[in-house]
Amino acid sequence: MRLLIRLVVNALAVWLTVWLVPGLDFDGSIWVLLGLGIVLGVVNAVIKPVAKLLTLPLRVMTLGLFTLVLNVVLMAIVIWLGSTLDLGLSSTGFGVTLLGGLVLALVSWVLQIVTPD
Repeated sequence: MRLLIRLVVNALAVWLTVWLVPGLDFDGSIWVLLGLGIVLGVVNAVIKPVAKLLTLPLRVMTLGLFTLVLNVVLMAIVIWLGSTLDLGLSSTGFGVTLLGGLVLALVSWVLQIVTPD
């Protein structure tokens, strides 16, 4: 049940991010959106911990600001995987991906606080 809740939260976070950030486009059904939730979950579960460990010295030197760059890179990976798997998520440029990564991190954080564990 917890995995299903996490999947729905990830899909909702992607949908809200696309809705809030002009330049991020999604064209697909709710099932495709759930597929993007799976992609986001896999990126957060597999790639994010490794990337956080590898960038630990940079994050310490920048007092955590490098985490913003890490969120943008992870958003770019989600967009790339979404387009590769034909899930209908696209971005118009780096600035949009930057803003999308920041908004996605904030929206995911808020949704994880609101939803039960």
